[in-house]
Formats: sequence, structure tokens, C-alpha cells
Amino acid sequence: MKQLKIYFTSDLHGYIYPTDYTDRTEKPMGLLNILSQYKKDGNTLIIDGGDTIQGSPFMTFLSSENLEKHPMAMVMNEGGYDYVTLGNHEFNYGYNYLKSYLTHLNAKCLCANVVDKTGVLPIASSDIKVMENGLKVGVIGFTTDFIPIWEKAYNLTNFEVRDTFSSIQALHDELKSQVDVLIGIYHGGFEYDLQTHEQLSSSSENIAYKICKELQFDLLLTGHQHVPLQNQTLFGTHIIQTPHNAAKYAQVELTQHDDQSITVTSSLNAVDINPEPSLYQALMPLEERIQTWLDSPVGYLNTELQPTERIDMAIHGSLLANFINQIQLEVSEADLACTSFANSIKGFNTSVTVRDIVSTYVYPNTLVVLEVTGQILKQALEVCASYIHYENGETSVSRRFLQPKVSHYNYDFFSNVFYTFDLTKPVGERVTSMVVNNQEVQPEDTYSLVMNNYRSSGVGGYDFLRGCPVLKEIQIEITEIIIDYFKKHQHVTVDDRQFISVIK
Repeated sequence: MKQLKIYFTSDLHGYIYPTDYTDRTEKPMGLLNILSQYKKDGNTLIIDGGDTIQGSPFMTFLSSENLEKHPMAMVMNEGGYDYVTLGNHEFNYGYNYLKSYLTHLNAKCLCANVVDKTGVLPIASSDIKVMENGLKVGVIGFTTDFIPIWEKAYNLTNFEVRDTFSSIQALHDELKSQVDVLIGIYHGGFEYDLQTHEQLSSSSENIAYKICKELQFDLLLTGHQHVPLQNQTLFGTHIIQTPHNAAKYAQVELTQHDDQSITVTSSLNAVDINPEPSLYQALMPLEERIQTWLDSPVGYLNTELQPTERIDMAIHGSLLANFINQIQLEVSEADLACTSFANSIKGFNTSVTVRDIVSTYVYPNTLVVLEVTGQILKQALEVCASYIHYENGETSVSRRFLQPKVSHYNYDFFSNVFYTFDLTKPVGERVTSMVVNNQEVQPEDTYSLVMNNYRSSGVGGYDFLRGCPVLKEIQIEITEIIIDYFKKHQHVTVDDRQFISVIK
């Protein structure tokens, strides 16, 4: 009998210290807290599933620091990581930023469907490791092939992202006969409901269900969707997924019995506030610089902009969304604007700091201005109308925005167009009025519409945007645009118009 223990993290999003940065309070989260839980020996692997170096204010700060050696590499080296794969957000800050992480990492980066054209970055497809007890373990890493759809083209100049399944199929078949245990590290999730087996998505963004059904991994470590998943088997493959932002880590116990059969159990483990002390102290000067930067005041608002319940904002609109849109309208000079919120947002008091901005607009998006017709505008608003589930007089968030991944960010708030949703009508026929400049919008009318680059890619149900002419691209991150806006307008009066009306 041979045993293997695995510690697994994924979607850390740069949360190293025990804080979410909404304030200075320490919380039971962060990679330093997780590291203090690891007990590694010669029969232990420590693995990360990607989306590691983007997402927290810590990473936002580092992205403009022109790093030679990324602190995340230092932390993961101290933690004893053996393998990592690449998430879609690893590419957000460009080649050199990713290089500062990968080239100083002791762990092997495995990503079978990403090719570095320069040949500089240490990215392999797979590895075989013989543990101290003689157990031969094969490991294949791979990521979602939707990266080129989401990512800015100039950040992928040095990379080729290939089809996920075809990139690993032959590799899987080759390694399967050579090893005792085969592990997949996949920065992607499940396209089917794991209880009902109902198909939730037909795209290639998440194909873990297909992988389990058609291949024979003993263990598939997944990510990207941020869905807590433990101690479950799918088509004979043990599957697991962690929540995001270093809130929990996974522990897997695998046993190869004398008859060569394999059993696997797994758990998701919370952490206490007990950060690894040497790293905590070593990085504290950098952390203090970041905290000081976050507390820097940038400007003032005439009213607080706090988020409310998601369904409430979807029905009544949001002054916070209005504020983001009025900034986008000024910097782009577009006719109309739309914006969306991350799944977790902080909001603004009347006195605004950098902390408020980076905790409210958490994505490294830039802006794109598209030329849209009235017909396209209606299609976009119909997607938004589908966010609202209406039954027996009650409203809630539609299931399609909650599964297979929570995606509140695919609901857009529009400005400079007054629109009406009639919830008594079928989905796809709910937009009953669109008014711009006091005129009802006609299908053939054209407008310039500013949005983030993620939305302009057409994902999230907005595929009809892909064919729209691009009028302008503003290659400045939206957080920087917001900060610059406050520099120009120290005291801001927020657009308080309500653009949405809902009939129930």
C-alpha cells in the first residue's frame, strides 16, 4: 500500500496576506495562512491551479512596479509548491509580469495548451514524479482555451493558446500506461450540473465534465469557476475545486492498494489567522507601502455609492453604475455607456480613496467603443432582462447567471438610454422601450457605445457584439481612468437619473 497526500490551491488571485483589503482588518484568508497548514514530506505534492498573480489590490500595485522577481514566486517557493498551471488572468498584465513570476518559481509550470513562442518561459506540458515510497505520479496541466477571447491581443503576442481537449488527449493516453496515478490540473470547470447532469454550457470555456467522461484521470483538480467542490467522483475520476481568494485550501488523500486499485478522499479546509511568520515579516515593508497607497484620498462625491442586493440593482438601477458610466462617457465621448459589477464589490463613501476604487472595480479592464445599431442595443438589453427571474410575483436572479458559475458581471447597467423591461413577457421579448435623446430607438439607428474590453469580446451571451465596428480603444485600465477622473474633478456630482423601468 502506497499513499500520496496533495495540498491544492486555485484562484488565489494574489491574496497573500490575511486581508481582503476592503479595510486593514486581518481575516482568516490569504496564502500565508494556508502555508502554515502544510505538512510536507516525501510523499506529498503541493499544487496550484492558476489565476494566481492577478485580482487583489496587492497585485494591482505590483503590476506597475516593473518587477524582476514576483513576490508570489517567493511565497510559493517557501510553501514548497511542486506544480502550477496557468489561469486566464495570468496574462492580464503582459509577458514581463508573467515572466517575473514563472522564471523565479521552483515549482514546475505545466500547461499543455499554452505555447510560449519565445521559448523563454519554463512552461512544460506534463511531468512524471516518483514519490519517496515509489509511487509513480503523472501530472498534466492545462487551462481554458477561452483566453484569446477575453485577453487583450497585445498581451498574447508571445503566446499561442490551443484547444484544450485535443492538447491533452494524446498526452493522457501516453502517460496513463506509464504511471500509477494520473493527475490533471485544469484551470477550468464543469459545463454540466454535477447533480442532475443537465448541460449548462455548450462552449469550450469549461470542459471538465467532458474530460472526466472521455479520459481516465484518477484525480482532476479544477478551478476558474470558484465553486467549492470536495470528495466527489465523476465517471470514475475524483474531482475537487476550491473557492477563490485563498479562503480555503484542498487536501487530498490518495491510496494505492496492494491490488493496484486506488481510493481517493478530499476535503476543503478553512484557515485560522496564523500566517507563516518569516514571510509575513519579510514582505511587510511592501504590504505597508500597498496599504498606504490604498488609503490615499482621491476625491469626493456628493452622495454615497453603496451596492444593494443584486436583484434590487437590476430592477431599479444603481447610482454606482451611473458613476462608472459617466466617467466612461467623458473619457470616450461615446453616446451611450454600459458597465457591470464584479461578484464582490465594496462601493464608495462620499470621501473616496484608492482602496475604494480598486476594491470596487477589481478587473484590469480597458475600454472599447463600438458602433451599435438599435437592433444590437435591444439584443444587449434582452440579455440583461434575462437576468431577472419572475415567477408568482417574485423576482430573483436567473439560474443562467448563477450556474455553472456565478456571473453577476454579465448583467450590464446602461446610461444615456432609458429602457423598459416588461417581466410579464417571455425572455427575449422583454425590452418594450428604448429612448435616446427623447426619441424612441429604431432598429436601424446607430450609436457609439462604450464598454469594457471583456464585454466587447462578446462573452456572457453578448456574442452579437463581436461583429460591431470598433470606433475607439482606450488602452488604460479603468481603475486608472477612475483615479484620473478624480484628479480632474475633485468634487463629483453623480448622475442620479434612473435609466431602467420595470413592469411586473
